[in-house]
Amino acid sequence: MKTIRISITILLVSLSWMGAAAQQRYSLKDENRRIHHGAANGQLTQREVAGLKMQEAHLRNEAIRYKINDGRIDRFERRDLKRDNRRLSRNIYRQKHDCQKRF
Repeated sequence: MKTIRISITILLVSLSWMGAAAQQRYSLKDENRRIHHGAANGQLTQREVAGLKMQEAHLRNEAIRYKINDGRIDRFERRDLKRDNRRLSRNIYRQKHDCQKRF
């Protein structure tokens, strides 16, 4: 009975780690979708789109660099990536709502 509890606990912990990794991948896709939506409906100018795309590319490259260094992303690197992702999300919101329109 004790081994079943331990194996269930290990299974749940591993699933939560996989969920955290998936969350990072999907959040970048979500940011990309938000940028494209803002460009399509005129909320973002071409210059704003270019700047946001550059920031998104920097975030992707940073994650790749962290992964290449030692084959994994530790908690400090993950915290840095989350902070940069929140900054990108905030910038997208600000650019979409700054009353500049593409005509």
